Amino acid sequence: MIATNPLFAGAGELDPNLIGTSKWWVASANAGGGYTIVVTLGWGDCPSGCISRHTWTFDVDADGTVDLTSETGEPVPSVLPG
Repeated sequence: MIATNPLFAGAGELDPNLIGTSKWWVASANAGGGYTIVVTLGWGDCPSGCISRHTWTFDVDADGTVDLTSETGEPVPSVLPG
């Protein structure tokens, strides 16, 4: 679900020292022995911090099961500025 979504292609772990990143993920261990992964996609003047963003939150269980637990932000355009 996460790795196969073309919207997330090229996303890397959030590096607070990078400027202009338009897609990134953050992972943290959860109480069930798995992980919570938050993927953010931004567009619109990302060198200045991205005007628009959309965020997906996934829980990944210890057995590898992936569930989308929330989705927030502005609607993702059908064609992202490149």
